[in-house]
Amino acid sequence: MNWKSGWSSLMAVSLLLLLSGCKVGPNYARPNVPVPPSHRADGTPPDSQTPPERTFGDLKWFELFQDEMLQQFIRAALKENYDVRIAAQRILAARAYVTVEKAPLYPSAGLAASAERQNGGTQAGDTSFAGGSVIWELDLFGRIRRSTEAARAEYLALEAVRQGVLQTLVAGVAGSYFQMLELDQELSVARKFLESRKDSLRLVQARLAGGLATQMEADQAASLVIAAESMIVDAQRRHEQTENYLNLLLGRLPGPIAHTASLTEQKIIPQVPAGLPSSLLERRPDIRQAEQQLVAANARVGVAKSMFFPSLSLTGSVGYQTYQSSNLFQKNGVVSGYGGSLTAPIFHAGALWANYKASKAQREAAVLSYQKSVQEAFREVADSLIGYQKAMEYRNQRALYAATLRSQLRLADMRYRGGVSSYLEVLDTERQALDAELSFSQAYLAELNSLVYLYKALGGGWLP
Repeated sequence: MNWKSGWSSLMAVSLLLLLSGCKVGPNYARPNVPVPPSHRADGTPPDSQTPPERTFGDLKWFELFQDEMLQQFIRAALKENYDVRIAAQRILAARAYVTVEKAPLYPSAGLAASAERQNGGTQAGDTSFAGGSVIWELDLFGRIRRSTEAARAEYLALEAVRQGVLQTLVAGVAGSYFQMLELDQELSVARKFLESRKDSLRLVQARLAGGLATQMEADQAASLVIAAESMIVDAQRRHEQTENYLNLLLGRLPGPIAHTASLTEQKIIPQVPAGLPSSLLERRPDIRQAEQQLVAANARVGVAKSMFFPSLSLTGSVGYQTYQSSNLFQKNGVVSGYGGSLTAPIFHAGALWANYKASKAQREAAVLSYQKSVQEAFREVADSLIGYQKAMEYRNQRALYAATLRSQLRLADMRYRGGVSSYLEVLDTERQALDAELSFSQAYLAELNSLVYLYKALGGGWLP
């Protein structure tokens, strides 16, 4: 039998062994996690819930956020944000590592060349060789396949991390944009009250000159003007800092951000159907990440278990060899060889067993982490649902309260100008009216943010 037919026979036997090989270790199965029949505070009785065709969490971000300027900012952030770009590079690295782990499943070939000179004795001479070799480790017990399975799961876990980065980024851009609009409204309110207080100061000073007001009233009016000016300065500081943070999310340097929209122009969805709780297991990136980490830990148990079993490797080589001795004897020709090696562990001072126990403990920890992430997801959805509902109710109450104080302020000003009441009544009503306007603005922002938090908690469809 020549080397070609011998190598072919050996390869055929190897393929048969490989195909009949098994993967030791447990196959992955998703752990049982109790899922509530409905989200708490979603307003839908459990017995009336049917799988919806499209829920609030299935909306794309550009369907949720209707502001064109905000959409431009989000698109710019998805393209230029450094966290997104870093996550993308880590995905590429993890994908490459899958190939690295999978490569040993196939034979590896290489080229070799050598030259040797021997002096002395009867066999002195020169020897040279040039050719190639093939090495193949047969994955009889699934060590390489389990290792590849773990690497693939780690890659998918990083993909889930990237989805989480996108969620956080879009939520951050939207929240910063809403914060900037809210500060615009605060500045508008503060400037309006500043002008009103300046008018009041002029009026009080005129009444003081006519003997109709006291110096204390004039000082109080002057102090309110200073307070309004300081409020504007503080709001400007927070506005510029918010712009700087938004620029950071957009991958830009600090600077002003041109925008024309107002806070109250932002459209709010009046009804938020939460969908079925079980959909969180598939939509939320943190749950998918935890599950893929569990898949990887489960596969590593198989890797550790396979170390108890023998490993079989096949080798083969073919090349051209020359030999010339000192007595002028010379031989040239093609040489080839093939063979195999079988190694089995016998004594490793308990290292293999300890490694196996450690891998099982890590798998159990991953199971608990997965179950914890599911529970935390349900809590976040419940918190976000009640947060959005109460934020909407609170914003409506603040709107009514602000409208009432505006009317009271107009009446108090008229009474003071007509000499019916003291300036103290105007001061107290104006303070309450300013607080009511700022409270309404902040309540509107809180409602928008609660909507974003709910969408994120439901694992919303952030990508187109």
